[in-house]
Amino acid sequence: MLTTRATTDLVVNARHLTGPKTGIEVYIEQLIQALARTGEVNITAVTWSPLALDLPGVREVIPARRPQLTGLAAVVWKLWFDQWEAFRAAAPSSGALYHGMDGFLPYSLRSRDRSVVTVHDLGWHLHPDLFDRRVRLMYRALFPWVRRRADRFIAVSRYTADDLMRWAGVPSAKIEVIYHGLDPVFTSRAEPAAPPTSSPYLLAMGGISPARKNTRRLIAAFDRWRSRGGHRTEFRLLLTGVALDRDLFQGQPIPAGVSWIGYVDKAELPQLYAGASAFLYPGIYEGFGLPIIESMACGTPVMTSRTGACPEIAAGAAILVDPYDIDSMVGGIEQVTNSEEASRLRALGRERMRVFDWSSAAAATLDVYRQLTN
Repeated sequence: MLTTRATTDLVVNARHLTGPKTGIEVYIEQLIQALARTGEVNITAVTWSPLALDLPGVREVIPARRPQLTGLAAVVWKLWFDQWEAFRAAAPSSGALYHGMDGFLPYSLRSRDRSVVTVHDLGWHLHPDLFDRRVRLMYRALFPWVRRRADRFIAVSRYTADDLMRWAGVPSAKIEVIYHGLDPVFTSRAEPAAPPTSSPYLLAMGGISPARKNTRRLIAAFDRWRSRGGHRTEFRLLLTGVALDRDLFQGQPIPAGVSWIGYVDKAELPQLYAGASAFLYPGIYEGFGLPIIESMACGTPVMTSRTGACPEIAAGAAILVDPYDIDSMVGGIEQVTNSEEASRLRALGRERMRVFDWSSAAAATLDVYRQLTN
């Protein structure tokens, strides 16, 4: 006789999906979709404005609409929503399972509730100089509660799991390593779009956190590499991101060949990756490095850091450089733009990307939920 698994009831704070989607937002969006496709979980997605997810087994709850506030009032209201109202408005009285997909847990959790938290990285603790003061203060205020209250931790890489054990004292038995998957938009073979420039270009992530993404050193490395002349002078460096640091160029003009193209929508990213001669990702610290596998999936050779989780995620399918050494990055750009080396990296990247699958991530995450609910 066939038996069916009981469905798991889950509460998540999905309000992040109302804004631009960078790493954490992509994780939340894709994991919710993959969990919904299993048919084995009922998700209550709490938000402060409609998401229109339209997924089986997913219901949206809007306990409060985000008001038009600025400054400290906006920060206080957001903290009230995340730490108290979001969970309290959706949790059944008998107890709930809550997944803090953004790395946080609400203070309104009760003793009868069970909780899972995904830790994306501990960069705020290990490299505080790379983070805005407000971000550091937020993590320092909220993470101790996460450390004490979480029943299970999901680490997005083995590197992050090791940091959790080493720096936060989390027992290994409470940690499960579950990699990100790949959005199908990066694996489909759509017709190529017109390139953003008639010149060959290198692509990099330059906005949001220029210090963490090492943008200043990368630009210096590109400028030094381009100054060697020959075919190198034809290349441009395109930087994506929401905003660049106002002091990035320290009052100097942007070096020749460097362009900031701003935020790029997900629908446009595959063609942008695919058209690049190489993707440059020499960040100081990454807990995973989602753009590494996105660019590999689009057939683009990758240069990345030998620090953080980047070597683990690339697994030999990228050129690794010292992110603190401009000469190392210059050498990396020279390697990754070599035609023979680029062909080798494309083949390795196509194999490496097969490891990352959201269906597998959802199945592993469901196993964590069952550990707490069975």
